[in-house]
Amino acid sequence: MERFPDPRRFWRVAIVAVGLLLITAACSSDDLSGLDIPDDQINDSTATSAGGTIDTPAPDDPPPAPTGDDRGAELVGRWEVTDYVLPDGGGLTNVVGDRPVFLEFGADGTLSYGTGCNQGAADYATSGAYVVPKSALDDTLEGQRITIGPSFQQTEIGCEGFLGDQDRDLPIDMGAATRFRIDGDRLLLLDEFLLIRATKAG
Repeated sequence: MERFPDPRRFWRVAIVAVGLLLITAACSSDDLSGLDIPDDQINDSTATSAGGTIDTPAPDDPPPAPTGDDRGAELVGRWEVTDYVLPDGGGLTNVVGDRPVFLEFGADGTLSYGTGCNQGAADYATSGAYVVPKSALDDTLEGQRITIGPSFQQTEIGCEGFLGDQDRDLPIDMGAATRFRIDGDRLLLLDEFLLIRATKAG
C-alpha cells in the first residue's frame, strides 16, 4: 500500500522555516526606529551596549622629543682638562705636561684650547634641550647636543712622546663629541662614551 507524508510534519517544518526567515530579516534590518536607543549612539562606532564609550587607540605617533632647558650658556668659560680617551682604543688617560691643558668656550661660539703643547681654536654650537633621564631605569643618555669643528686651527710646536700623542688626540676627541654633560663644576664631552673630562677653572 502506498503511504503519504504526515501532513502534521509538513506544517511543523513550514512554521520553523518561516520563523527562521523572520529572524534573519529582523537581524539584517538597519531600521532602529523601534528600539529605545539614544540618537547620539546610532551609527556611533564607539558606543557600547551600556551607553558608555570605548577609547579608540590613537595612531602610532612618534614619541615626543625630550624637553628641558638649553644649558649651552653654562659651557662659557674655561675648563681644565683632567683626562681624555685615546682614540686608538687605549682607554682613558690623564693629561701630561707642565703647560695648561684647557678648553675655553666663548659666548660667540668659538672654542680656544690648549693641548699642553700647542694652542688652537675651533667653532662650536649646541642645539636642542638638555636631557635628563627620568629614572634609573631610563636608558636615555643625559646631556645636550654639541658639535665642535670640523676645522681646527692650531700652532705648530713640535712635541714628542706622550705630549705629542696628547697634542694629536685631544682635537680628535673634541671633533668626535656629539653631546656634553655638566655636573656641578665638571664637564664631560661624549659621543656614546666619555671622550674628555674637565673641571671648571677658578
